[in-house]
Amino acid sequence: MHTPVVHRGAVAASAVSLALLLTACGEENGSKDVKGEESGSKGTKQSALAKSRAELEKLILCKKDIKGHSVELVPPAALKDAKATRADKSECAMLNEALTFGAPGAESAFAARKTLTELKDEPAATGSSTEEKLDAWANQFRKDLDNSFMTQVSLSSYAGGEAEKSMAGLKKSAESCAGGFTGTAPAEKVKYTKITPASYAGGEEALAYTVTADLDGEPAVIEVVVIRKGTEIISTQTICLGDGSRQPKDILDAQLKKLG
Repeated sequence: MHTPVVHRGAVAASAVSLALLLTACGEENGSKDVKGEESGSKGTKQSALAKSRAELEKLILCKKDIKGHSVELVPPAALKDAKATRADKSECAMLNEALTFGAPGAESAFAARKTLTELKDEPAATGSSTEEKLDAWANQFRKDLDNSFMTQVSLSSYAGGEAEKSMAGLKKSAESCAGGFTGTAPAEKVKYTKITPASYAGGEEALAYTVTADLDGEPAVIEVVVIRKGTEIISTQTICLGDGSRQPKDILDAQLKKLG
């Protein structure tokens, strides 16, 4: 296996860890944290009108909704850490929210999942020598890696016209921060160097951005898509494990379909 492939994969994994601030995945402590979040938000008008976390958990993407991707829970504890991040420029706050926990302007509960392209089974080695077989395997691995990507999917619910306001606020924030900003968490910083508008058609309203992050001198490209459908907002942040970047159309289509 060639070093550049491993290096790109490591950079991509680091980018997801830093830029999306996902430090753990699994079911651990999920139900306890959900209960606490719901009971803690019942006192506001916003949470009374928006869907609860329990309702959103039934609507967010799960494994049976899509083929070719693993789907894992992002624990509320990890999302809580992501919500603690702050942008160094106040006008970039809503964009930072979209990049970290994916619920711009949300005051009530939200749900999130992490997806990863499932690699094909190890191909049958071809060639007469061990070296040829290893080269064939490495070539197939590189091909699979270039077509693989990680995505965080978030689903949030808003009261009244708050979803529309959040979309407008995100658009303004992205325009104001096109030249970049730094997001700071308790243990790390992520420097975003460029935010470029992209396009995506879906839902009742959609925003998309290509975001470049600087990770110790290594560029990482994150494709961000935010879609409003009624009072709900779907947000995805995607990074490829190989070269290039892509929007997760199959994932977004599956999530929109599940919303009905």
